[in-house]
Amino acid sequence: MQPGQLILGEFLLQRLAANHQTGEVWRALEIKVGRIVLLHFIPEPFRISSAAMKRLQRHFITIRQWKHPHIVLADRLVEQSEYGAFFVSRFVEGPLLNEYATQWIHAEGRFPFRLIFDVLRPVAVALDEARAQNLAHRSLSLRMIVVSPTEGIQIQGFDLSGVIREGLNIPDDSETIRYLAPEQILNRKAGASSDQYAFAMIVAELLTNKVLFTADSTEELRTKILTIPPPMLQNYQECVNASLQRALHRDPSVRFPSCIHFLDGLSGSIPVDFPPPYTAPIQDAQSSIVQLELLDSIYTLSAPKTENTLTKTPSITSSTVSPTSPVLENQISVRDMISEKLVPFKKVMAAAQSANAEKIVLKIKKEHQIRFVFYLWIFLLFISLLMGYYFFRNHIVSFM
Repeated sequence: MQPGQLILGEFLLQRLAANHQTGEVWRALEIKVGRIVLLHFIPEPFRISSAAMKRLQRHFITIRQWKHPHIVLADRLVEQSEYGAFFVSRFVEGPLLNEYATQWIHAEGRFPFRLIFDVLRPVAVALDEARAQNLAHRSLSLRMIVVSPTEGIQIQGFDLSGVIREGLNIPDDSETIRYLAPEQILNRKAGASSDQYAFAMIVAELLTNKVLFTADSTEELRTKILTIPPPMLQNYQECVNASLQRALHRDPSVRFPSCIHFLDGLSGSIPVDFPPPYTAPIQDAQSSIVQLELLDSIYTLSAPKTENTLTKTPSITSSTVSPTSPVLENQISVRDMISEKLVPFKKVMAAAQSANAEKIVLKIKKEHQIRFVFYLWIFLLFISLLMGYYFFRNHIVSFM
């Protein structure tokens, strides 16, 4: 697609507005009506799944029945063969929240604390009212919020972008992962609490003018979000840090009952104690050792090979998982663990899945299946030879 192209005789493409993993977004002129719209094209890997498209259709129908002044909803869902499927939403004139924040930072050196409540309270109200309708955005970020001089605060891509992102079998990039709640990273059910996590992450980035978790890879970023609490903000009152720590807690049940409660705690209008310790997804100390050992080994297998020779003596010297750390000489590999039966195969698989090392998971599964088939073939061959021996011996005895 390119500017000037006419889609279905109705939409004249003007320019590419965004290119996300959830598909290209084009600004276009709807000729019959004479209005500017956004066309959100659905990626082909998502379209070819009939189950995924039916789920998207159900969500579209549900959202269409609910209107909100601060949420930009899709008007139409178009499905045809030439250009694939896309949904149409109205265009909101104004900078995205990240661009709006940049303007203030250039002017004052930071984003004013008071504007957090002026700008984001409408977002909090919209998210809480969506929760009452059993709806959630599930893909909220700074780039999903428009600060319009005429229409006020507007949230784009509500729910539909989240459905597409969850249905795609492609890895998320760092820009997407940093707003995902831990339960989303673990592929568990996402909902209003997940939106509160993303909302709190937006607040934290506006206050600090930087990302909370820095990492050299997506795997390292996932691991940090899952295993360590968010850092404390310097030069802010205790109520600000207590509210952020609660809203960004890895356990959804610890978070606030609503986004408005979070903003009230942030402003100090309601008392907020620091939440309970940020627990890692480990059940006991023994499993913690095994899990950390497996995670390090999995990251080692997924990293480029080095000249170091791995021995078969496990050694854990640190309780922190570091996907980018160099290979230790005494580090045991996943293959050694399986072959020597040091840990059950299920624990190896669980560690790989928690590390989001999908390729490693599939590789381990395939190797396990091949090994099982090989052993079965050897067993059947042995039985066949044994039966052949007895048959041949009985035949010789009867002949004599």
